[in-house]
Amino acid sequence: MEENLKIAAFFDAENIPSDKVPLIIDYLSTKGDILFQRAYADWSISNIKSWKDQLNKTPITAIQQFHHNEKQAVDKLIMMDAIEMAIKQDSINTFALIASDNGYHSLALRLREIGKRVIGIGEKDKCNPIWIKSCNEFSYLEDLADNDEEVLLNDEDKSDNDGLTDYSLEKFLENAFDLTPYYKGTDTKLLSQMWETVYRQKSDFNVRDYGCVTPRELISKFDKKFKLSDDGKSQRTIFVEKIETKEDGNRKNGIIKRRIKNYRIICADDGSGDYFFYMPEINKNFKGEILEKGTKVNFQVIKKPNDSENLENENGRATDVKVIK
Repeated sequence: MEENLKIAAFFDAENIPSDKVPLIIDYLSTKGDILFQRAYADWSISNIKSWKDQLNKTPITAIQQFHHNEKQAVDKLIMMDAIEMAIKQDSINTFALIASDNGYHSLALRLREIGKRVIGIGEKDKCNPIWIKSCNEFSYLEDLADNDEEVLLNDEDKSDNDGLTDYSLEKFLENAFDLTPYYKGTDTKLLSQMWETVYRQKSDFNVRDYGCVTPRELISKFDKKFKLSDDGKSQRTIFVEKIETKEDGNRKNGIIKRRIKNYRIICADDGSGDYFFYMPEINKNFKGEILEKGTKVNFQVIKKPNDSENLENENGRATDVKVIK
């Protein structure tokens, strides 16, 4: 993967679902720095309201284009603006075209002719081979990894949860790590780059809210998940490596006893205790299940309850949850 991609992202908001925007931005952030984000549409039409709501919480510049009885008006404006940016902005070496309209293949080819890299993103059942093959790389919206904007708990969620606060923070940091590019082909990532990802995920994130002064101090709290190292120089460069959690080979049955945002708490049938579960880690055959209170499940144990030197009442952790029908 290239480490110096400077990306301009162009969204055709009239044919891309607005709820996919956070996934798209997260995905592009793993490729490099997104310097420009623009969304094009006739914002006066009623069926684009969900996009307007998304723009209120996402830093994307909205570009207005009336159709004037011309079906391709938005497409043409995107093409003109992208080519103009490619000529005038030497710092931009990559263009992300987020659209399921196959007419963008000519733009992709022209951008490549003038030395730019093109990343295409669109819906699987709408994109023709000519659009897909015109890009240097292409990803389907349906294949982008799930994320959760509310992975961190807020103040009212934090009370009386026996370790779930630390768990949600660990998941947030793990997500940030996963979205950060690896350093020069190694298994490590730069702490500075990881923290740029943290701020892209949550711009007001503050380590002091968790009793720390520096990002390094906060990461050090999770020494079973992350390993820190440095280059030994006077101006030290800090590296982060993720320690993969090993499953203990034990599966259990249980019942969902509580929902907290994108987490569930499972009470094991064998009386061994309660187990946290993060919904995006559900078994792939049960994606889309809500897992309401009272749902019977089978799950893989990652960590047993009270398996900690510091927390006497800490809950266990689960993954690969399957619904028992």
